[in-house]
Amino acid sequence: MIVLALVALAINVLNLVIFLVNTLSARRPTFAEATSSTVNVLLPCRNEAARVTPTLESLFAQEGLADCHFYILNDRSTDTTQSVISALISGKENASLTSGREIEPGWIGKSFALHQLFESARESDYTVLVDADVTLSPRALSSAIATLQQSELDFLSIYPLQVTRSWSEYLIQPLLQWTWMTSLLLRRSERSARRSTTVANGQFMVIRNSALSRIQGFTHVRNFVLDDIALARQLKASGAFGSVINGSDLAQCRMYENFGQLSHGYRKSLWSAFGSPFAAVAVAALFTVAYILPLPLALLQHGWIATISALSFALSLMVRYGVAALTRAPRFSSLFHSIAILFLLFLLAASWSDRLRGKLSWSGRTLSDSQ
Repeated sequence: MIVLALVALAINVLNLVIFLVNTLSARRPTFAEATSSTVNVLLPCRNEAARVTPTLESLFAQEGLADCHFYILNDRSTDTTQSVISALISGKENASLTSGREIEPGWIGKSFALHQLFESARESDYTVLVDADVTLSPRALSSAIATLQQSELDFLSIYPLQVTRSWSEYLIQPLLQWTWMTSLLLRRSERSARRSTTVANGQFMVIRNSALSRIQGFTHVRNFVLDDIALARQLKASGAFGSVINGSDLAQCRMYENFGQLSHGYRKSLWSAFGSPFAAVAVAALFTVAYILPLPLALLQHGWIATISALSFALSLMVRYGVAALTRAPRFSSLFHSIAILFLLFLLAASWSDRLRGKLSWSGRTLSDSQ
């Protein structure tokens, strides 16, 4: 037991050190007044009639853009997405709506949608990827581009504020920021091509068009369920530099609205986060030792084991609270960190079960051939 307690303490101390380094050194958005660069915004939509209006309204309200065109694709939606978007872009010369083609073999839906948009878009200085459930602040695009220019990087993943309203969102969504803020030295990862140091979130990304063209757009990430991370890895493999930054002041996103949606969303992709079942088991074991065991050990053991475990538990809550404060996530959710990790491990196991049984799907499409 003392070994487990010491391992838990070491992991939580390491989390604290990484978090403090990132807090002091990680890039922050540069708020810009204007940019003269040409910008293409790619927005794929599939059955987004209920959510796309705020996204488009926030895009059309962007300030400080001298030359920006919005490319929107209706990815064979079965709801009223087509008519909703058509009404919103009516009369706007800098917005175009395309009807998506039937998905081709070997592709996953979102990657194929982005591929079609990229093929049809004009030449530009920057390509911006935005999901249909993201809303932007008025200067989000100009600020994201200014940050990229100032940093002399090739791409940036701007991590939106994750809106949480249901209990499952409240528990799980804050873990998204916590994972990259406590496990990766962000400034160092910017110029590293190592797969393990690459993190990205496709909800809001800005990419130099020259870098994206060099890897032939989305051709090489056609069947990756975590297409955003795969894209970032492909960019880095080609010699591009980039990373993720806290964009909670620039954008917000509500990915899911209830437990059913959240469970389905995580189960379709979580299996691919660690590369193999063996790596997933190893990560699950470390998470159990570091974030679940300390509280029962602190309460049920005595002496040094209890003291070390109590310290580990306190550190885990403190780091989780610090990340929440920095990224504007619900701070009180930090108290349920152990429960959130337990829930995440359940979703990881369920995701691998679905993968091995060939039961993966998203937006009415199977993902059996995904990576």
